[in-house]
Amino acid sequence: MNRKTLLPPARIPALALILTLGCPAAVLAQAAPPSVAFAQVTAIPVPLQSTSGRFSSLNPTRRLSCPATSVSGRVVSPRLIMVEERFCGPAQSGNELVNVEFANPADAEAMVVGRRVTIKARIRRAEEARTDEFYAHFLIAENAALAGAEPRTEPVPAFTSYVMCQPPELDALAKQLGSELCVQNTITANLAAAGPALEAAARAPLKVSATDEVSGNPDAIICIRDHERSDIHLPAIACARGSYWAWYNAKWRDRLYSTPAPP
Repeated sequence: MNRKTLLPPARIPALALILTLGCPAAVLAQAAPPSVAFAQVTAIPVPLQSTSGRFSSLNPTRRLSCPATSVSGRVVSPRLIMVEERFCGPAQSGNELVNVEFANPADAEAMVVGRRVTIKARIRRAEEARTDEFYAHFLIAENAALAGAEPRTEPVPAFTSYVMCQPPELDALAKQLGSELCVQNTITANLAAAGPALEAAARAPLKVSATDEVSGNPDAIICIRDHERSDIHLPAIACARGSYWAWYNAKWRDRLYSTPAPP
């Protein structure tokens, strides 16, 4: 039915009452909503973070097995740990993020930020082409199980950071901008304070590359048109603090691949 033929809202309740009194059984039968099965939230793929945390991917290809069957590192999030030592071949650098896919989701309860844990898993390395010359690398602990952990302590402040694409709490802003948003996770963790500055920066993104030197306040939120594509599927605006962009620039300029990102 064309929307222009609908009755004015004021007449709908009266008409519904007349129909209900005249033939209640038929009306109730027609009003019964169809049964709808919604997909479970757990079925939605969770993006994997690259080893540096700059890039993300739903399904990086060219997966190869690593010889290690366990890794130890500091918890970054319920699905990420940072591992200092090399454990997957000579091409790997230190201080890399490892995505943890627990076989038992209850194990994620032990993932307190800053806590050192040991994970047993099938560990694989993957990569994804971002340009003709550049590949983003990923480490994934598949079918993982918690094998050990330091005594539980209170969560500690973030000691590193990574870029999150499509954070749900920023969906409304992304729709207003007509672009996807990829944002440093330590910014989204405190949107009550950082929200206004983030929105202002996202509405006026710089037209530079992430590897260009960006001067200014290291605490200021700076957004760029993401030529390097934080997520390969999404043309996006990437937002992070000045200290993050300075780290990323120095990483490629000075080949400081094992230096973790600032919080």
